[in-house]
Amino acid sequence: MHAVILAGGKGTRLLPLTVYRPKPMIPFFNKPMMEYVVKELVNAGVEEIFILVGYLKERIINYFGDGSDFGVEIKYSNGENIKLGTAGATKKVADRINDTFIVTSSDVLTNLDVNTLYDYHKRKKALATIALSQVEDPSQYGIAIVDSNNRILKFKEKPRPEEAFSNLVNAGIYIFEPEVFDLVPRGQNFDFSLNLFPKMLEENLPLYGFPFEEYWNDVGRPSSYLQATVDVFLGKLKLPQIRTDSLKGNLEYGGSLYSGRRCQIRKPQIRGFAVLGDNVEISRNVKIERSVIFSNVTIEEGAEIYEAIIGENVYIGKGVIIESGSVIGDNSVIEDFTKIGANVKIWTESRIGRESIILPD
Repeated sequence: MHAVILAGGKGTRLLPLTVYRPKPMIPFFNKPMMEYVVKELVNAGVEEIFILVGYLKERIINYFGDGSDFGVEIKYSNGENIKLGTAGATKKVADRINDTFIVTSSDVLTNLDVNTLYDYHKRKKALATIALSQVEDPSQYGIAIVDSNNRILKFKEKPRPEEAFSNLVNAGIYIFEPEVFDLVPRGQNFDFSLNLFPKMLEENLPLYGFPFEEYWNDVGRPSSYLQATVDVFLGKLKLPQIRTDSLKGNLEYGGSLYSGRRCQIRKPQIRGFAVLGDNVEISRNVKIERSVIFSNVTIEEGAEIYEAIIGENVYIGKGVIIESGSVIGDNSVIEDFTKIGANVKIWTESRIGRESIILPD
């Protein structure tokens, strides 16, 4: 079985976390998000993965290599992937695949069983099948209407609220037959949602949806990243290396701590959860609530961090307060007794002087 992973985008909605790392390499419980995708594909029986790279591609290639450490053969497709669009970039490797194959986004966290989706596609004798998740606000996604047989009748990308005719959204996971890419012009910008799926509907080709109820999160913003972290602790999102059966009570009665290697922690006050990378030093009387702290971070005495994401190589001084929704970029220094207001993004390489107050717009 073959698979294609879309990993070329810039992840602009997650800035400043994506200044020095591509979105697929953002750590999630101390592993790149895309590693969970790769492992799920391997567990499903995939033997060869084509990764479509682009932005900061060296970070991805250096980490995953030829795939031997993950039990799969990995090949990379570079070049003009972003300019070609999702379908145009996939066409370059579809020519090298002669059987049904999987395409998935690199930043999707889900409990969907890929084999179930694959078998469903085969039973329907579809040319393409789109995994469909149900959400409350579909305006940020492609939406679909299906008939009683789950054949897609209508599809629209990112509708305005008044145009939202469905809350079944494109989950970024597909099964394709290679011949469907005969519809994709070579060397031109061509997108799955904007071009290929509407063209299939126009020509009345068998395009099916697969509505599923399992957990799904596309981690498009800092808020959805933190929500996915919460969902791991609650047991909604299953990760193979984390046993959540003993963690749920901690969320209610104190806080769950998940740390990387070589951390030095002096009795922090944790509410909800704290996820720490490697080499994190936390001094006394530090309060952390529902926050993620990347590797090589120092947090001095009396600091308070609420529902925030702290990038790599960050220094947080004594008595600093970082409020809900804020993101601190890599290699930044926040000096003593500074206050970072809610929903503030501090850019990489920043230095915020002592006793400063940074407020949102």
